[in-house]
Amino acid sequence: MLILRKGSQISTKGVTIETTIQAGIANYPMNNSLFTVFSNDPTLTPENKILCLEQLQTSLDLKEMMTDFAALVAKFIRPFNIRFQSAHGFFSLQNDAKFHCSDSFNLSMTSTSARIGAITYQSSNPITSQENKLLNELHQLLLPSLRHALKFSELNAMVFKDHLTNIGNRAYYDESLARAILQSSRSDQALSLLILDINDFKMINDTFGHLKGDQVLQHFAGILIKSVRTSDMVFRLGGDEFAIILQPGDQNSVNKVIARMHHEIKNNSFLSKLNFSSSVGFGHWQIGLSANELFSIADQSLYLNKVVNKKSNK
Repeated sequence: MLILRKGSQISTKGVTIETTIQAGIANYPMNNSLFTVFSNDPTLTPENKILCLEQLQTSLDLKEMMTDFAALVAKFIRPFNIRFQSAHGFFSLQNDAKFHCSDSFNLSMTSTSARIGAITYQSSNPITSQENKLLNELHQLLLPSLRHALKFSELNAMVFKDHLTNIGNRAYYDESLARAILQSSRSDQALSLLILDINDFKMINDTFGHLKGDQVLQHFAGILIKSVRTSDMVFRLGGDEFAIILQPGDQNSVNKVIARMHHEIKNNSFLSKLNFSSSVGFGHWQIGLSANELFSIADQSLYLNKVVNKKSNK
């Protein structure tokens, strides 16, 4: 029978093992490195870390996850304008204030692994060293869920992509508009929907052939991408009908997009040879409007714009 005593030594085949029994082990300090899960000098309590992990694991949707993360940053540090960008996802949270201080962080699972994205914080004051420690700790809590969300976003892109124009398809539009309305209803964020189509597209197909028609669709999709912000979303609903979700979006945002679109069309050498033109309608979401009701408002606006275009071309 082997009995261990405080400070006793056991010798086994030339290897000496020293054992130490500390009285009151239940009172062993919890900030010792043996009991620290995330860092040797934590700035968040274990309870707060668990709270963060639970909050960040509620959804695989990148926007919802990053919105939750922004709320955690505001809770434990202070509010920021936050921008995240990666190959498979983008997120932007802008407050009303325009801040002049900006700090960026490259996010990766380890110091030697590839970067999975970059996050930028804008504020009125520079980030302090203590805030920097807190942000890095929050990043470590975010990264596992963020990696899964980006992979999910990558897989979704394959399912929800229109393969001719390389933008979102009808299924992705339906899902994105429903999500955008839900987000706007929670955050009181402005939201606008644009519906667009190509004037006399059937004539283009009949005159120049369907291959040329496909190229027209591809060029127009490229123009729409150039005409919006990276936070906005562009879709092909089918045929020559397209949609744009602006969030945040108001009449000023709509006017800017339409102006950029007309400028890009005018300067596109391929489309200018075909006497190309398009029509656009828009609607602004208000509390209580469903996705179908918002679409109907934008579609009616599109119809009126097409009538005006036909009259002006006579």
